[in-house]
Parts: sequence; C-alpha cells; structure tokens
Amino acid sequence: MSFLIFMRILDLFFKKNGRRRIITVETKEKIQRDWKNVEELLSQKGPSQLRQALITADKSLDNALKDIVDGETMGDRLKNAENLFERDEYNKIWEAHKVRNSLVHESGYEPPYFVVTKAVQDLKDALEKIGVRV
Repeated sequence: MSFLIFMRILDLFFKKNGRRRIITVETKEKIQRDWKNVEELLSQKGPSQLRQALITADKSLDNALKDIVDGETMGDRLKNAENLFERDEYNKIWEAHKVRNSLVHESGYEPPYFVVTKAVQDLKDALEKIGVRV
C-alpha cells in the first residue's frame, strides 16, 4: 500500500482533534437498503426512475459523508472530503452531484440515459472508495 493511500485511509478514520470518524453500521445498512432501490430504478430505465435513482445515489453518498466530514450542505461536505479521493475521482463525484442538482433545480433538464447512469456509477465508486459496499 502506498504511503498516500495509507494517509487517505487514516483521514477517513481520524478528525483533526484525534477523534475517530467512521461511517456507522447504521448508515452503511441504510445505504445498502437504499442502493437496492437504486438498482431497481435503474433496471426500469424510465426517465423518472433514472431521476430518482440518481437522487437516491447522491443522498447515499451524502449520508456517508455526514459521518466522516463536517459541513452544512452536501457541497460543503464534498469540499471537506477532497482529500479522501484521487483528483479524477473527486471531479467525477462533483460532476455527478452537479447532474443531480440540475435534475432537481432546473425545469426541463433531462440528461441522456448514459449521463445519469455514469453519474450513479461514479457515486457508487465513491461510496466503495470510502468503505461502503453496495
């Protein structure tokens, strides 16, 4: 294991003041339950199901981040989680979150199927990177 990866793992578990910061079992179980719904929604392939799958996937990552980083909003938590991911992974997470925000806040925004499914996959990869198996 490289030193950089080792340091990122330590960042997952320790806050600046030395307190352990872990994703709780309860949070992991909720995310795993929610992810079953995400998979079901993706399999249906309808526009509203895809929208809901992305929204749920984004919320799942947010729930995990709430356990391990500080921040009032998902955006704040993402900023505070930057050191947990490689640069390209981090950028993909932000892009996925921006697609979710556009879905929720922009009237008439309908991204192509591949954009939504890629965003969901990127959020899934982020969850797995921080130790949540879905």
